[in-house]
Amino acid sequence: MKLSIGIITAEKSVELIREAHGSMSAMCDVTYLSYSSMRQLSDVYEQNAHRFEGLIFSGKFPYSYIVSRVGIVLKPHAYFELTDRDYYKALAGILYRFRWIDVSRIIMDRPNVPVNFKDVFNGMAPVFFDPIAEDMPGIESAYELAMQQSLRLWREKKIDLVVTRLTNLTESLRLAGIPFELLFPSAASMLDVVSSLCGRIQYRRLLDSMVASGIVSEDRPDADYDFSELQTSLDKFNEQNGMPLVIRKNRSIFELTTSNETLRDITQGYTNCRLTGYLHDRLGLSICLGWGLGRDIVSSQKNAMAALRESMRNRLHHAYLVDDSGEQVGPMASGRGVTLSGIPSANTAEMSTRLGISPANLQKLIDLQERRGINLFSSADLSFYLNVTPRSANRILLKLAEFGGAKVVRSSQPNSRGRPFKIYEVDYRKLFSE
Repeated sequence: MKLSIGIITAEKSVELIREAHGSMSAMCDVTYLSYSSMRQLSDVYEQNAHRFEGLIFSGKFPYSYIVSRVGIVLKPHAYFELTDRDYYKALAGILYRFRWIDVSRIIMDRPNVPVNFKDVFNGMAPVFFDPIAEDMPGIESAYELAMQQSLRLWREKKIDLVVTRLTNLTESLRLAGIPFELLFPSAASMLDVVSSLCGRIQYRRLLDSMVASGIVSEDRPDADYDFSELQTSLDKFNEQNGMPLVIRKNRSIFELTTSNETLRDITQGYTNCRLTGYLHDRLGLSICLGWGLGRDIVSSQKNAMAALRESMRNRLHHAYLVDDSGEQVGPMASGRGVTLSGIPSANTAEMSTRLGISPANLQKLIDLQERRGINLFSSADLSFYLNVTPRSANRILLKLAEFGGAKVVRSSQPNSRGRPFKIYEVDYRKLFSE
């Protein structure tokens, strides 16, 4: 099945990107997501990002805007960028068409790659647009600032030509009667970006398809031990998380089988094992857990056994992972690890009253995003981190959604046995944006 890639681009750039469409479509299914204004860019991203396996932004500018406005882009992504060869090719074309022009009377975007203009043009270099601050005010007004600078220099008769990457600026330049040339990555440069992103996604697909095995044991497997409570705890965790694990008792251990994709979710990207934390809370620190990855069940279980030995040696019995290359990852923290960074501020306390969420839980949620960069939660995830019941966690997510601080980005059903559950993207900043 072909990869699905969404290209987020200004309306006026769509036709330029289509020059490489035939070659891109051989690698993936491409959908163009166009915007005509910065405000619309945010809407386009938020309404469509979840539909695709990867995203490409038509330049660094829209990418930086989304990061500053919405937050970190978690999905595999890239952006089209001008290479040094693109700059030289574009300038050579300009100088051929405008043979009379003085290079120092051209204003253009500052290159993102090293370009030694003075060596190429006998000590001359173009004027560059003032740097656009990558904070919200700077990015929001980028088009206006660039136009103001162009108009001022044109009226002062200091420039003869504007060369820009901002396609949505060209209409304003045309109406003002200012000559311009549009810079845009070449088809070859764009294809390099698409190929690289597709390769990363394919590799991630391969990793996700690997078998993940877990082995759960009491730290003294030869001692007498009542395994019924451990069995009940494993079943309860599995039920709360949508039944992602196949659980089998094998003498004095429990064998778990799932996919690498699910394992990455359970361990928060191999950093914090929610299952270990859950078992330690219910049964104490005597429970050990090792995870293994492999191309088949035999190799994954072998690696899980090696990881289990490390968990047994660890004083706090944190979980470990051994991957298919034999590399060890861990220890993975087993506790919730979310403590208050300080007394909730007056604003946080006021917002918690409006939401009907305790100030402590709202502050913990803020800390999760600020200090750990975690913003995707199911009710089971939030239950784990806030140490509340899944029912209370679901109520919190619904309250956040009601006030614009969370939205459902997808539903997940690990297998046909479990009920689907919703994954929310939480952004506490939107609660305070008013």
